[in-house]
Amino acid sequence: MSTTDPGVRRTRTDMRNLLIEAALIEFGCKGFDGASTRAIARRADAHQPQINYHFDSKEALWEAAVDHLFDLLNAALLPPALELHGPERLAASPDDVLGERFADRVRRFVRFAADHPELNRIIVHEATAETDRLRWMVDRHVRPLFEETQEAWTRLQTTGIAAPIDASSAHYMMVGAASLPFVNAPEVRLLAGIEPTDSAWVESHAEGLIAMLLPGRRSSS
Repeated sequence: MSTTDPGVRRTRTDMRNLLIEAALIEFGCKGFDGASTRAIARRADAHQPQINYHFDSKEALWEAAVDHLFDLLNAALLPPALELHGPERLAASPDDVLGERFADRVRRFVRFAADHPELNRIIVHEATAETDRLRWMVDRHVRPLFEETQEAWTRLQTTGIAAPIDASSAHYMMVGAASLPFVNAPEVRLLAGIEPTDSAWVESHAEGLIAMLLPGRRSSS
């Protein structure tokens, strides 16, 4: 069923964006091999030739969709200026500030994972086999984020703020714990009787993850 007002003409940019958004859902649910361009076009209320017009191949569509998803993630992770006031400003050390920035990054990542479960779904689909697509995604998008986390984690460990966990393990613990309740939302509803997309639960989940990862962090409240 069409979700587009028939009286509104969609531009080429609109159509390209609709195809990318539809592709994210299909690739997230079914993986690259399982997703069909026909299903993607149908989800976008488009026709197959429109995919061929905008993208050279199914792989080009997949790359454009993954680029878009990580662009959204990088924008979501950009922190505002950390505001410290009065005695809090005087007492804050550079390590305290780094701890607060890391905690804020965890919160932002959890919120993004709640809004975009297709991120983890696509990564899991691709990461089960070493393919050219996986190498492209790791080198272009995942590795820079991984290295940022590693650098901050190593410094936080030396100050006793971060848990005594290997930096690589900490990466997977953070990504997995942040994403799984939203990827497995139907199970969470059945098993725990909660709605994982509820904003209050999302925030509580983020604070719990921060408490596990940064046991030496001084409370900012």
